[in-house]
Amino acid sequence: MAVNDLQHVEKCIEDGALSKLLQLPSTLDDFSEASLIRSMGFFLKASEKQIVLATKDLSNDAIQKNLSWTKNKSSSPFSNRRCYAINIMLKQRFSPQFLQEAARSLPFDCVLSLIKYLHTVLLWLPAVPNKNESAPSLEHIIDWLNALLDSHVQQLKLAEDATEVVQTLYEQVTLMTKWQLETKALLGALAELNRQVEEQQRNTKMGNYCIEVISF
Repeated sequence: MAVNDLQHVEKCIEDGALSKLLQLPSTLDDFSEASLIRSMGFFLKASEKQIVLATKDLSNDAIQKNLSWTKNKSSSPFSNRRCYAINIMLKQRFSPQFLQEAARSLPFDCVLSLIKYLHTVLLWLPAVPNKNESAPSLEHIIDWLNALLDSHVQQLKLAEDATEVVQTLYEQVTLMTKWQLETKALLGALAELNRQVEEQQRNTKMGNYCIEVISF
């Protein structure tokens, strides 16, 4: 009987093969959104001992090398090793639609924890992403946030402990949107200036060429 990817996930959790669980997305040909959400829920709730077991193949230095915020000494809601494990899941390929559907099975406390973490990662993301870091891309973060918000909208509206989480995220995204609009305006001015500089350089080169021909 064939074993699907979700069964592989459950088997790893049941057997305590947590290092294998963390590697499943890269070892299986297909890692569904349901498996992604199940794995994410586990790593969010796992004990610190389980997290250490899952990342046992990596040294502390290797973990820190992959986490840009440790270089800047920024505070994190999770340990470095838990951040690493969660980021592995956040970076996986997925369909936003299927992720939203699968996210309905994520316990609400995990939803709040993950939204808080994604908010923090938004603050950490560098202006120029480093491909060697384990941090998810801005596109992945936005897709994950959309999936979490859409799949748990009723609970997020009614739960008192969700109010501050949603409000602080809203304020951060508002600031980011304002910054993006302002940088777009700056980009337009810089593009025009760059065009004029290039035109001036072409005219100067053409002038120098004419002088050389006349001198000859």
